[in-house]
Amino acid sequence: MKKTEDSNDRQSAQRSFEAANRRYQRKSAVQLRDVIGSSLTPLCRKQGFASSDILRFWGEIVGPQFAECTEPERIRWPRRDESEGFKPGTLVLHCEGAQSVFLQHEQATIIQRVNAYFGYPAIDRIQILQRPVHAKPSRRPDPLRPLTVSEADALEHQIEGVKDDKMAAALRRLGHAVLARN
Repeated sequence: MKKTEDSNDRQSAQRSFEAANRRYQRKSAVQLRDVIGSSLTPLCRKQGFASSDILRFWGEIVGPQFAECTEPERIRWPRRDESEGFKPGTLVLHCEGAQSVFLQHEQATIIQRVNAYFGYPAIDRIQILQRPVHAKPSRRPDPLRPLTVSEADALEHQIEGVKDDKMAAALRRLGHAVLARN
């Protein structure tokens, strides 16, 4: 019996070693957010967030006006009895000085955006705390290369049947982005 346990330990150690080697033999760099993203989830749950995604995508949720000057701290969920149904929580935000006035006027919009992100009415109030926000590096994408004449012609040929000008412009931007990155 002792030999079987020793061989099982050796085999599991060997498998762990091989798995670690495969991890470090990647040929491309891995972004830190991909490595630690799932490990932050328990910490985020402690703060009332279901996952770390709201922190990662905060700029996209609230838009460019409030992305730089606000950051979510936590969601405070109300106490409830088992007889009561679901009650939305309160989103606690850090906001820098004078921007809090503008944020107060846009509370309804931000509540709608956060609830749209979650897919259900997760919050119904926002509590604003005037505190410094940690500086975040701007994540602006690299500028797109200009399309060649043949690429531009092919794109226009694909869009020519669209009658709505706004839709055609949106498809043109999308097509330009796709063609320029490939």
